Amino acid sequence: MSLLQDFAAPAGSTSVALGFFDGFHRGHQAILAATCQKLRPLTFTFRNHPACVISSERTPGLLTTSAERQTLLVGAGSEVVWCDFDRPFSQLSPEEFFQNILLDKLGAGRLVSGSNYRFGHRASGDVALLRSLAQPLGIEVVTVPGVEEGGQWISSTRIRQCIGQGDLEQANRMLGRNFALSARVVRGDQRGRQLGFPTANLQLPVGKVVPAFGVYACWVERAGQRHAAVANLGVRPTVISNGEAVLEVHLLDFDGDLYGEHLYVELTHFLRPEQRFADLDELKAQIERDRDRARERLLRPA
Repeated sequence: MSLLQDFAAPAGSTSVALGFFDGFHRGHQAILAATCQKLRPLTFTFRNHPACVISSERTPGLLTTSAERQTLLVGAGSEVVWCDFDRPFSQLSPEEFFQNILLDKLGAGRLVSGSNYRFGHRASGDVALLRSLAQPLGIEVVTVPGVEEGGQWISSTRIRQCIGQGDLEQANRMLGRNFALSARVVRGDQRGRQLGFPTANLQLPVGKVVPAFGVYACWVERAGQRHAAVANLGVRPTVISNGEAVLEVHLLDFDGDLYGEHLYVELTHFLRPEQRFADLDELKAQIERDRDRARERLLRPA
């Protein structure tokens, strides 16, 4: 991982992708594909969402942590240079950002962004201004058109909305992969084991978007293996009052202790909303049905 303050590149040596790239969805992937065509591919992005400084009440839950974005961007063939978006940075004019960051630090010889890219104080710079600053210096500016899904442009905002509504199928189509949560297994109350369905309890990652509460079919990666699973995300109203949200994952056809392990959970299908049951017997019967539906969704022959 490279930080802006520690990074320097020769003038004109890099092809720089510009954007926040939350989720690294199919539109972002198109930008990276264009970035990697010439020169030394580089992505310049922020570790924190700019909204947390500009308007903290509007800061969205993120589709990807910075560590997840690092993995995805590097996997697409790009180096990544990270910057903390703070008050001094937010005050840079578009011209100062272009000169001080893109030229002096990143050595840009080529700039690649989406058509709606904004930069500089109060987002006053746009692609047209970027091109007017770059062209006299012989710096190529590439604007990558958006990618559509279902007749609408793919965006991180739209994907967050789908995830919040439980529309995993559409969200995953826009992402180009399954939406995932990654966390370490913590000690639970063993209630799932008492019901005959032992679960791994994972606390939701801080700052990530919270999917709709309910039951999901999912895939779990652990120790290099991939397991079909069913998960409940929510506050468990049948057994707990005023509980905090937790993700409980039951791996199908698995028997073992997962405490302390790090699990990567890919949500694939929203099976039903979370609900309160009259008693534990009714809850157990529903869990059995949920398990069978997850098995059918994940393991049925193609």
